Amino acid sequence: MEATGTEASAPELVLDDKTQRGFVNWFNSLSQDPSIVRFFDRKGFYSVHGENALFIARQFYKTTAVVKYIGDPSNGLPGVTLNRNLYETVLREFLVERAEHTVQLFEGHGASWKKTREASPGKLAAFEDELFRNSEMSDVPVVMAITLNYVDGHRTVGIAYADASARRLGACEFTDDEHFCNLESVVVQLGAKECVMPKEPETGSQAADVGRLRDVMSRCGALASERPRSMFGVKNLEQDLGRLLAGGNVEQHRDVLERPLAAQALAAVMSFMELMADSSSHGKFRLALYDMGRYMRLDSAAQRALNVMKAKTDANDNFSLYGLMNRSRTVMGKRLLKVWLKQPLVSVDDICTRHNIVEAFTTDPALRETLRDMHFRGMPDVERLTRKLARKNCSLADLCQLYRASSKLPMIEAALREHEGPHAQLLATRYADALALAHDDDHLTKFEDLLEAAVDLDRIPDEYLISAAYDAGLQDLRADKDAIEEQIDRLAEDAASDLSLELNKTIKLEWHKANNQRIRCLRITQKEEKIVRKKLTAKYMTLETRKDGTKFTNRALKEAAERLQALAAQYDGMQKQLVDQVVGVAHTFVEVWETVAGLLAEVDVLLGFAELSINAPTPYVRPTMLPPHAGEIVLEGCRHPCVEAQDSVDFIKNDCRLVRGESWFQIITGPNMGGKSTYIRQVGVNVLMAQVGCFVPCDSARIAVRDCIFARVGAGDCQMRGVSTFMAEMLETAAILKGATDKSLVIIDELGRGTSTYDGFGLAWAISEHLMEAIGCPTLFATHFHELTALKGPVGVANRHVETAIDEASGKLTMLYQVNDGACDQSFGIHVAEFAHFPAAVVELAKQKALELEDFLEPALPQAGLAGGKRKREGLDEEQQCAARARAFLQEFAAMPLDRMEPADAVQQARELYAQLQADAAHLPPLQSLLQSVTAG
Repeated sequence: MEATGTEASAPELVLDDKTQRGFVNWFNSLSQDPSIVRFFDRKGFYSVHGENALFIARQFYKTTAVVKYIGDPSNGLPGVTLNRNLYETVLREFLVERAEHTVQLFEGHGASWKKTREASPGKLAAFEDELFRNSEMSDVPVVMAITLNYVDGHRTVGIAYADASARRLGACEFTDDEHFCNLESVVVQLGAKECVMPKEPETGSQAADVGRLRDVMSRCGALASERPRSMFGVKNLEQDLGRLLAGGNVEQHRDVLERPLAAQALAAVMSFMELMADSSSHGKFRLALYDMGRYMRLDSAAQRALNVMKAKTDANDNFSLYGLMNRSRTVMGKRLLKVWLKQPLVSVDDICTRHNIVEAFTTDPALRETLRDMHFRGMPDVERLTRKLARKNCSLADLCQLYRASSKLPMIEAALREHEGPHAQLLATRYADALALAHDDDHLTKFEDLLEAAVDLDRIPDEYLISAAYDAGLQDLRADKDAIEEQIDRLAEDAASDLSLELNKTIKLEWHKANNQRIRCLRITQKEEKIVRKKLTAKYMTLETRKDGTKFTNRALKEAAERLQALAAQYDGMQKQLVDQVVGVAHTFVEVWETVAGLLAEVDVLLGFAELSINAPTPYVRPTMLPPHAGEIVLEGCRHPCVEAQDSVDFIKNDCRLVRGESWFQIITGPNMGGKSTYIRQVGVNVLMAQVGCFVPCDSARIAVRDCIFARVGAGDCQMRGVSTFMAEMLETAAILKGATDKSLVIIDELGRGTSTYDGFGLAWAISEHLMEAIGCPTLFATHFHELTALKGPVGVANRHVETAIDEASGKLTMLYQVNDGACDQSFGIHVAEFAHFPAAVVELAKQKALELEDFLEPALPQAGLAGGKRKREGLDEEQQCAARARAFLQEFAAMPLDRMEPADAVQQARELYAQLQADAAHLPPLQSLLQSVTAG
């Protein structure tokens, strides 16, 4: 075997040629799926072989020099060896950060290895200690399963999910479109880390849907795990649920079981999570029919557009909404905030309850400071510790952490009861009473009594041991150990006196490790060894000689040390048995701790909302929440919270008035870099924050609750999926047109940029009319198609623009970032190019060509009554007929189901539509002129 690089000194995986060949043959017999990473445990060092080894060498070592080969280096099996710290880093990368791999750990030697542990992004329990030894568990892993069926050309989707940490199961069925828009919203709401899908053939009518499902999972950051169809069988589902569910009553869940696709998905997720194999979970889970309308729907495009979660490229936390709002003191609160940002509320009452609590905390700084800085700071991760306790996999140190959390509960309860504001009763009934019940004499007070009786609290934090007084047998062993240790101390003093040395100065009592055993011995430095060498040789036995000195013993000391070792082994064995007993008793408090963890996390998040609202550059205000049918979203003095939080930013406030019948559809025009995108996004962010339960960065706000926020902002291409920029834009827009309701909020920025001006304008016009007339939802539409400002609609259209100022002498453009009423007829793109310091000759040529193009396009514009958006034209009646026919053609063309048509059929239908347009143009000279201009162009 060749060994190069920094890990060459690590123990080798195989030793001789025969075992090398045996290992290679065995390894090659395994599935070579690159999504599976296999680690081979070798007592502190971990090997990875195959293609993943090369990736690890490049990614983490930044070199391939550490790669070892079994056999010929030119074509042998590559491998890389990791120490413990790097191994844990790689685990986090594969399972948590990238969340794209399954990890398996093997133990053995030579060619004989056995898989001992396995984990994937949705199942982290097997590696939880390594993954979160020195880092926070930032997300709760949720696993989903999906099934599909086709009836009369319609897709029906069945989903189920399992949250093992909260012991929750859910399932539902719904119809969906070819882009799986509803499914994407559900995946985002649940925050699924892994999705189980049935293996499907690569060809056939459903093959395209399988590819789309993988795309949905990729966009949502979930690993798609394909499993055999047999995993989705429901033969034993009712029997398994009877054992798994609390109360064991399966009949009350007929609403789930009578939905066949939901039941299949539920069977699959239970099998994948191996819930029936964990007897500690039996009788503990809850099942519910998942209500898709319980939370606001957000797809991955909206999350990206509104910067909800922190991206790896963000320079600081304030760039994302989560980073800005994350003021929680506990890890539990941080996790819950991520869940809430994916599940904004749609119930006015529930939203107002959160707002009431935030208001109580904002108006009582003493309470806020007491809870955040005295009681929640340093609070352990009760949720994670409770999960370990539920698996009976926790240590005495973990129990002591829970004990510390329990001791704080009465103080938190007392602080909450001291509040005297208008929402004092809400704090008392929602939190204080629940904490008091959890900490009464029948619950966590007993837990504390158990720990106080069982654990030797005086030794904490140096070591965590069962108190000797807890068990008579343990107490006897402890007494014997103490007696032997006293004897060893006397023998050490006798030896020091015999050698004329001073104990603990020139001679020391230490430990010696040999044959995996530790025994007591004496040590002297090399300098002292030379002085007492004769006596040392005559009366004592040398155990080890090193640079730091010589370790030795005598017969009496050796016998005492061996007796101490035997007693220590018995003591440790009894300690382990007693620890298991204590953990078993503590396990009975799991449900209480689950309740407490939820309460603490919720209080922590709402305290963070209050802290953010008070300490923002300009304090936030409480929004007035209105029912969905109210038809009003009015934000006065609105700001973007993430932008105003950046250093050296003096944010310009703007008003937004979305009122049905007046300004329900708003068209925002103006120059590049003028603030259009920031303006429309800040409206979406404010609505999202309000429905999460936070105050908003406005002077005042009235918000009708939205069931969904759709955002098409800055689409990019995806070369790996074969999706162009324009296609990505169209896919996101299609999701809006098919998924939006009159209770949604739609934000569109620069639609139609990825194609020709005519096509882009036509699509923008047709989409705008559809949103107004067919859907009727409030919409913010930022565009450079100034001709769109002539739009009219039944919901009420308002034109707004971002203000600029141009110095007449120098021609310099200044952005004012103010949004005012009225349309803007210029984009100032060339001025922006001047900002970017384009060469003067290029700028001048651009101005000249822009004027030439404007003269060319002037007679060809299809919008009646406008010429370049600047001046009225003659012949309005004919022009209006021309515009109407052109719009009809564009709408007919846009309505063609291109994704379901053969290319030849699509071309033929497009030719027929165009031929009819040419026939109509014979009676409409302006339309004929337009077609001739387009053809000439």
